[in-house]
Amino acid sequence: MNQKTVVLSLLVSNHFGVLTRVTNLFSSRGYNIASLSVGETENPKFSRITIVTFGDEKIINQIKLQCAKLEDVKAIAEVKEQELYMREVVLVKVRVNYMKDEEFMRFVHSYQASAKRICEQLYMVELCASTQSVDAFIDKLEMFEITEIVRTGGCALAMSADTVYDIK
Repeated sequence: MNQKTVVLSLLVSNHFGVLTRVTNLFSSRGYNIASLSVGETENPKFSRITIVTFGDEKIINQIKLQCAKLEDVKAIAEVKEQELYMREVVLVKVRVNYMKDEEFMRFVHSYQASAKRICEQLYMVELCASTQSVDAFIDKLEMFEITEIVRTGGCALAMSADTVYDIK
């Protein structure tokens, strides 16, 4: 089996229950979602769902066909790797020893992240970056004391002049 990871961009009607129908399609067929992000587009009638999933060519094609059959899905596109521009956000609460305060702030700024002090030794750190950069950032943050983490799924657009509205 030749597994590959793909990023799917779905343009959907912006109303109650659409996300549930899309995710139920995945779970009912045993497909996995590695990452999921959803939000309203520039047109309030539509939302964009970004799904990172994986499988062989047959599974990926089946996922796209099944999603396209949903009434609320107006367009679906696989964002090709060479055109992919994807970012995710991570928020991390980090406890920092006073002796390491300056070192911590240098580290945070080296990743172009921001940190806000919550209390004496606790910071809220925010980073918006590629998935790989977020992973590396979290790995390196282990030298401090991580108390809590939350991260979004990836948001993605194709680095091309085409838009999801061009897809028929």
